Amino acid sequence: MDMLPWSLVLLSGIIHALWNLKVKQVNNRSLFLAVAYISAGVFMFPLAVVLDGFLIPAKAVLPVLLSAVAETMYVLALAKAYARYDLSFVYPVARGSGPLWATASGVLFFGERLPAMGVLGIAVIIGGILIISLKKEKGSLSALGLSLLIGFFIGSYSSLDRLAIEYTSVYSLLSWKFLVAGIILLAVHLREQCLWVNIKSNIKLSAMAGLFILTAYFLVVLAMKYSNLGYVTVGRESGIGFACLFGALFLKERIGGLKLAGILVLFAGIVILKLI
Repeated sequence: MDMLPWSLVLLSGIIHALWNLKVKQVNNRSLFLAVAYISAGVFMFPLAVVLDGFLIPAKAVLPVLLSAVAETMYVLALAKAYARYDLSFVYPVARGSGPLWATASGVLFFGERLPAMGVLGIAVIIGGILIISLKKEKGSLSALGLSLLIGFFIGSYSSLDRLAIEYTSVYSLLSWKFLVAGIILLAVHLREQCLWVNIKSNIKLSAMAGLFILTAYFLVVLAMKYSNLGYVTVGRESGIGFACLFGALFLKERIGGLKLAGILVLFAGIVILKLI
């Protein structure tokens, strides 16, 4: 992986871990992310209008809409997981299993080929993720199953985005996708009492999270222009190390020697991808 896409995915991983930390800290997580997603779509809207009129070709409509649906399911599952389990457990398993789906789809549907070093880098990163995930968690089977489901949605929307940018620009893709996903998520909460009060209480933080989400995702989609889907998706998982660090510093989650070793293995895999 060249320096440009490698740098883009590493920065994206840091930003992604930061907004996940904030989501873990708030109460109504899916509502918080509904406002964040709508904010992200609005932030990207001017660029989408100026550069391509906010229009997407007919061939891109279906993958964009399906990506928005997958993103919605991802948020609902993520909110449920963060309400029950540690950030340092959910994030590694969820983000780590996503590349398995994305890499498989890259090979099966996009004709991508992985050289030996690419396979090695992915294997080392997945090994690091598995080590990090060895922590015993309350309701371990449920936590693992929910985290793997989140990973499936990550792989799904990553693959659909990869397909969409074959036909439309990054700007329109992200603006449409986040607006649609945010509106669907908001609709889920329409019957809640004091909805507007709950939105107002966190609206500034939600908007900031939206900016973080947009920036992190824009960097990833941009990196897809310069490298294979599998490399980009796996490289982004550098955020796992940062998420574990943030969990220890701000949420007082315990990071033992085994988990620290897993983080080091993870970054070794990132370096291997850099050397390709």
